[in-house]
Amino acid sequence: MSLTLRGAAALVRPDGLPYEPDEALLAYHRDLLAPYGIEVDEDLMKQSRNIGFRELAEELMDRRPSPFGPPDLLILAYGLPDRYPLKTVTTRLNALFGGRSHSFAVSEQGLQAPFTALRVAEAYTRSGKKASLALFVCEQTTLPYRDPLVHDTPLLDSGVLLYFDTDSRSGFRFTASRVAGADVPLGDLLAGHRTALPPGPTLLVAGPWPADDQLSGVDLPVHRCQPGGYCTSVWLDLARHHEEWATRYANLVLCDTDPRTGRSQLAVLSNAGAPERREARP
Repeated sequence: MSLTLRGAAALVRPDGLPYEPDEALLAYHRDLLAPYGIEVDEDLMKQSRNIGFRELAEELMDRRPSPFGPPDLLILAYGLPDRYPLKTVTTRLNALFGGRSHSFAVSEQGLQAPFTALRVAEAYTRSGKKASLALFVCEQTTLPYRDPLVHDTPLLDSGVLLYFDTDSRSGFRFTASRVAGADVPLGDLLAGHRTALPPGPTLLVAGPWPADDQLSGVDLPVHRCQPGGYCTSVWLDLARHHEEWATRYANLVLCDTDPRTGRSQLAVLSNAGAPERREARP
């Protein structure tokens, strides 16, 4: 049984919410940052969007293309910390789904987190059970200190909800994932997996971080994600375009390179709907 993408929602929030002073939160940040010699910059927080994971995730639930029942697995993946880390967002989401899901978060991995979440869910399905997965990928930019990745890029507040199950007969199913070491270029990772791809037209969906020369030698059409996302980038475009791509491609290869670590990731999704008969159109 394979996890197959059944529905998705994408969200970018260019607007913001008013800053609300919170002494408990400020004290938490001061205690956390003081050992590293970093001072809390409350003015920066006032100028930020002040949209956290809870706001992103709850709006994503409202944007679901079709209702679905409580998932067996509920995973929140993120590469940057939440605006309000004292709240457990997965518990809140689990309650909204009815409180019967196995829920947890994958973090401290940079943009690798969503790739890891899919591998964890795929391992769960290998137990032989039918399974469903609600994968939330969230990114927020309100921090109590200046972060060049966040503020110089600049990043957007964004989120993705991907719903997979093992019952769907059509759509893209998760088939493989690879992680490269920091000394392995993305081009080498892609070339090493090229011959293992299932037959049929394949689209390379690349995040904004890899250099162009890492994509040019793979001999695949490339969809390049726009700047503004860190761990959400390729997943935002998967959510936006998966239905269109399902009419054109047998396989999707999602890939990105973490600008902080230099480590590259890829995930392969194969079309469950007779991919061998599909032809890509320009």
